[in-house]
Amino acid sequence: MQQFTVQASMGIRSPAESVSGSLRWQQVDHTTYQARLANMLGISLFELSQKPESTELLLRGERYQAADISSLLWQLAGWSVPLHDMPLWLRGLPGSSATDLKYDRAGRLVSFSLLDSTGIRWQLSYNSFFDDALSLPKQLQLQSDDTQIRIVIRSWQR
Repeated sequence: MQQFTVQASMGIRSPAESVSGSLRWQQVDHTTYQARLANMLGISLFELSQKPESTELLLRGERYQAADISSLLWQLAGWSVPLHDMPLWLRGLPGSSATDLKYDRAGRLVSFSLLDSTGIRWQLSYNSFFDDALSLPKQLQLQSDDTQIRIVIRSWQR
C-alpha cells in the first residue's frame, strides 16, 4: 500500500505547548506526501509537503524549506514528530531506525522504539487496530522524554 489517505485526530503535548486537531495525511508514493493539522475550527496549525526534490513547512502563515523537516518543526514550534518513517509506522510497520520490536499473538507489531532525525528517542505503541483483513492501526501513541503524541485514526482510504 504505497498510496493512502488517513483522517485522524492528533494531540501533541510538549513542554512548549499542547496542540490538538484533525490530521489529514495523504501519501502519494514512497517519497511524496502532504499533511495538514487543523484545529477544531478548521484553521491550519501546520502543513507539510514532502517531494523528492523539496520539503516544505507552512507554519503560522510562513513557508519554510528544509532538508530535515523534523528539525525545522522542532526549531519553529518547540515540538517535533518523527516524520521520516511516518508513512511506515502509520501503517503499523517499523522503519529503518526501529528497535525493541514487540508483536501480539496475531503477529501485529504493537510497540517499538525509534530514533528520529533530531536524535530524539521515541517509544511507539499501537493501542488498537481496525477490525478488518488489513488490521491497520486505529490508535497509536508516541512518547519521548518530554513529548507525547496521540493519534486516533478515523478512516483509511486506498
